[in-house]
Amino acid sequence: MGDQKARKPKARSGRPAVDPDRRALAGQIIRQYRMKAGLDQAELAERLGYTKNAVGGWETGRTRPDIGVLPRLCEVLGIPVTELLGLPGETALSREERSLLERYRRLDPYDRDTVSRLTDRLLYRQDSREQARLREAYAGLRLYEEAAAAGVSVPMADNAGFRTVYALRSRIPGGADAVIRVNGESMEPTYPDGSYVYVNTRQAAAPGQTGIFIVNNEAFIKELRPEGLVSHNRRFRTIAVSGDAEVRCVGRVTGPVAAGDLADERLCGQIEAALAGEA
Repeated sequence: MGDQKARKPKARSGRPAVDPDRRALAGQIIRQYRMKAGLDQAELAERLGYTKNAVGGWETGRTRPDIGVLPRLCEVLGIPVTELLGLPGETALSREERSLLERYRRLDPYDRDTVSRLTDRLLYRQDSREQARLREAYAGLRLYEEAAAAGVSVPMADNAGFRTVYALRSRIPGGADAVIRVNGESMEPTYPDGSYVYVNTRQAAAPGQTGIFIVNNEAFIKELRPEGLVSHNRRFRTIAVSGDAEVRCVGRVTGPVAAGDLADERLCGQIEAALAGEA
């Protein structure tokens, strides 16, 4: 799933949208210089007149410092402002950006504070819209880690561990509520080794359908047929389900997980922050 790519926010109204990558990079720079200065988050927050939570938000990339605090932040930590902004120098600014910066510098402290507060409100509204979009676009699914589906047998306990991943709602088929990795070649070419499948754990596989089955405490991804649990790869034998075998269907496989379906680790963090903000 490491090759899943997150969608970038689109620009609106001729103004650049918040770039999560740049915000995350700025947070890394702040943390690096803070640690180099021998300050903890609380000490830096006190020097700047902010809270420890605000500094923590900057460093994780959830939020970014408002423009009014940047000069003091750079002064306290010794950060070149161009490095914090991800620019080699002011010459890299566009004509519009240079004009905006020059006009800002002409403002008195009171008006600079007004601009800063207005910018904060605009960014808050923009971030709120993006968080609402993420909550609407993605749904959480259980990704079973130790309980990977198998072409060859893999132990799968009833209390198998899992973590939450997020998939685009529009791409989740058949009421799936879980994702399981295929381990082995028995279901190729339908479900290749190393791929992921959606699973509806609330519904058992019917004859002719593919499911995740536990046979004597070992997990398989197979198609259920009258003769047993069948592999799509003919090199693998059919598992005949005898009367004394302990067989249980974990759920019905509803389809493959395609590239772009799942949020990557960075985007998962943003989605979780959006969900936390709604609570």
